[in-house]
Amino acid sequence: MVMFSDELLRNSSEIWRKFLPHRFLIEVAENSISREKFARWLVNDYYFVKNALRFMAILMAKAPDDLLSFFSESIYYISTELDMFKRNAEKLGIRLNGNIDWRAKAYVNYLLNVAYSGSFLEGFTAYYCEEKAYYEAWKWVRDRVRSDNPYIDFINHWSSQEFEKYVNKIEAILNPLAEKHGEFEKEKAKIVFREVSNFELLFWDIAYGGE
Repeated sequence: MVMFSDELLRNSSEIWRKFLPHRFLIEVAENSISREKFARWLVNDYYFVKNALRFMAILMAKAPDDLLSFFSESIYYISTELDMFKRNAEKLGIRLNGNIDWRAKAYVNYLLNVAYSGSFLEGFTAYYCEEKAYYEAWKWVRDRVRSDNPYIDFINHWSSQEFEKYVNKIEAILNPLAEKHGEFEKEKAKIVFREVSNFELLFWDIAYGGE
């Protein structure tokens, strides 16, 4: 039996091949990215993570009772990421209150709209996509990075065994959740996964500015 998560990845495989590896990931691994470009990405990712808390809070309100503890733990986990951002931004001399790119705003607005207006399956699929994409992307970087990389804390955070286990836990929730839904609902969730994959691809481009 093909798992729903496998169907999602197969349906969006050509998008994932574009950001595994993206130019941003290559330059971070090589430590050849300019401070300005990394700062631009960091400011926008910090904005994204802050709003991910809002996204998760909306999903939690829709969640079945047996997932409430998962969401409370997840919201705490995401909040610790904000501390990691602040700590490393200070170390790198980067201010986190810079301009927010339209792509980051569009991505956040899309997620909040899915959480508000979509089904719980659609929202949870979106969450799986963004977390799975980050693990795979930063794992690619970790496998090629040198230990003296100035961005090593970010790399280690999103490629750690702890984060891998967390992504696997999301997947283990998603697959049986999807099986409780019909094909129409699952097809809508596949569209969400594809859209979020596209936003993930666009997000790496933020480091380089432009339209």
